Formats: sequence, C-alpha cells, structure tokens
Amino acid sequence: MHLMTKTIVIVISLSLALMAAAKDLDFSNMTESEKQATGIDKLSPSEQAALLRWVNQTQQAQIMAERKKNLGLAKTTQEIEESEIKALLVKQYSNQLGDNFYQLENGQIWKQVSTGRISLNQDGPQIVTIEPGFMGSWTLSGDGNRSVKVKRIK
Repeated sequence: MHLMTKTIVIVISLSLALMAAAKDLDFSNMTESEKQATGIDKLSPSEQAALLRWVNQTQQAQIMAERKKNLGLAKTTQEIEESEIKALLVKQYSNQLGDNFYQLENGQIWKQVSTGRISLNQDGPQIVTIEPGFMGSWTLSGDGNRSVKVKRIK
C-alpha cells in the first residue's frame, strides 16, 4: 500500500475513533477522586450536562475541521501521483555541497537526488517536465532525452 494511502486510512480511523469517543463521553465513567480533582463534583447536574454538551460540540467541531482539512488530501495526492508537471524553469542553482536545485515558476523547488546531468536551454525560458516514477520517485527532464531523479523540497 502506498504511504499516502496508509496515511489516509489512519486519519479516517482516528476520526472514527474520536467520533465514537465523543459519543461515549460521560462523567459517570469518572472515579470520585477524578471528579474531585477536576471539580466536576461541585457542578449541579444541569451544569454538568451543559459542560458535556460543550465538550461534545467542541470535539465534533474539531473532527469536522480535521475532516474538511483532509478532504482534498487523497484527491490532490492522487492527481500529483498520476500526472506529470510541466512548468517554466525560473532558476537552476547549486549549493556549496554541489547539490543541484531547480526553481519553477509555480514556486516549487526540486532538489536533484541522483547523479548525472540534463540538457537545459541556457539561452532563454526553459520548460521542464517532472514525471512520477517508481515507488514515489520523480524525474526531471529538459529538452533532451536525459533525466535526473529529483525530490520536492518546497
């Protein structure tokens, strides 16, 4: 199973567990010492009920916010995994350690993780293609038929 698929399964499982826990939340599960330590024993039954409603609503809101945040995760990941990226190369540079970086017009920065060189047009704008490879790897190519393995760092 892909790492992203495993991540999605874990997020969904945790969400379901939180929902189940939110339904089961009840002060009757607390010991007397826990009730005294938290001050729940000082609240009237109506105040305890109001507190439980608030806790449950807050948990539900957090669960819904997490779901909403993760809704596009699978789709975005799937689109990225299944499609290639064609973008204008804005800048190619190396650091002091000799690592090569490729900055694209869309703001992405890719680092070369394999040895080798690719043919890039030095005279003007260059369109590069970044394609998904085996086991989550990516390859970047320019005009020529050579490519290098890269990983996205930004």
